[in-house]
Amino acid sequence: SSCLAFEIVTFSKSRLVRFLTMVEATRGMPRSNMAPRWRLAGASLLVATSYFASQRGYVFTRGLRLPSTAAPRQPGLSQEAQIRNVVAMRAIDYSSGMAPQTEEEKSESRKYAKRFEDILTGGKDLWAKLVRKWEAEGKASPRFYFVGQNGNMGEEVLESLLSALSYVQAADGTWFWDRDHEHGKYGGFEWTLWNSDRKLSSSSKIAPTDLYMENEEEYREKETEIIKQFAALPDASHPMGMVIGESAILRKENQDIIKTGIVVFCDTDAEYVWAKTQYRPKSGGGLYTTPDMMDRPPVWALANGWDGDPDDTEAKMEYMKIVTQTAKSCEEFADVRLRTDVSGVVENSHWGAERLIKSLNDLYGFTAVGEVGADEENLRADLEKFLESARLSKYLEPAMKWAEEQGAASIEDIAENLEDFSEAIGLKPLEKKRLEKIAATVVVAS
Repeated sequence: SSCLAFEIVTFSKSRLVRFLTMVEATRGMPRSNMAPRWRLAGASLLVATSYFASQRGYVFTRGLRLPSTAAPRQPGLSQEAQIRNVVAMRAIDYSSGMAPQTEEEKSESRKYAKRFEDILTGGKDLWAKLVRKWEAEGKASPRFYFVGQNGNMGEEVLESLLSALSYVQAADGTWFWDRDHEHGKYGGFEWTLWNSDRKLSSSSKIAPTDLYMENEEEYREKETEIIKQFAALPDASHPMGMVIGESAILRKENQDIIKTGIVVFCDTDAEYVWAKTQYRPKSGGGLYTTPDMMDRPPVWALANGWDGDPDDTEAKMEYMKIVTQTAKSCEEFADVRLRTDVSGVVENSHWGAERLIKSLNDLYGFTAVGEVGADEENLRADLEKFLESARLSKYLEPAMKWAEEQGAASIEDIAENLEDFSEAIGLKPLEKKRLEKIAATVVVAS
């Protein structure tokens, strides 16, 4: 299959024409009943794949997880604390024919490469400042606790954030995007990530749902014990984070433990997570999704039989009511809130990490890399990205003028006064709607 994939990517136009001609020529040939007409379908698939392969310079692999065997074992550390060479966004392999060809493609490729490098270096700088702050207060390195509803991309965003915090810049200045990741020249990322639901599932003698239904108190005790185990892990030089089960945040004992670290609430619309956790791929669709890659409902929803039926209206209304109430508790408790069900984060978890890094810098009063003496330049760069995300780049100059007149120093200031901002720069109704969607992705720090 790998050879076939390589052939598809590197198929020249002339070979493609010859192949399609051959397929066309065989149409009138006699066929047995046992031989399906797969050639035309195969040719169509080839054309489609060749088209997407031609979109060079925009290659992302969101949520990519390499097997644990890809990580070198470190003596004296548990499997959870091993170095994980997670290549969250692979550099383009130019030898495969994916290299940008036109000047526009090259420009776009370098733009995204720089943005990703800025996220990584910003995360590295933030981690160093957090460690110094915690040490000055006589505390161990901070740990991250992600709370919120099931299906909120919490694990993906946490993984992206930990990758950025643990980034090691290359001695030769090579950007991550341009590195050769196959031969280990530049090493990997080092961080620890736990998921309380998965830990409980692996440690329980029976299925977590069965345990919850038989003895909810025992289930909650196990949940708390796992959170305690994570909090008791020896302090490490690398970042550590934990995704907390949806309703575990409601227990006071768990809150006391979690509050010792940095709490991030990945907020989502209740209807959105209902649809996401209830979705199941149809059998016979040709694509297999492993169970561990699907978003599952929380244990209390499974106990009620709410699983795999997005059209169950009665269950949906009750589910949304409970989830909305839990979300309110999470927001009151968290240090930072991030909307993860909006454009700009759903497509790529690294853009969520980017917003978190900026928000955490603001929360703790840190100055991000390059900000000293360059506030206007930074605002211009941020505003350019902000408007570009909504396809409103032509409004950059009037937007900068408004920011200067109103004293807006950040994108957050603009998002909080979006109505005045939109009116001042003369946005049309549809343009305003696009901007509102992008503004919803701005992180709110409390």
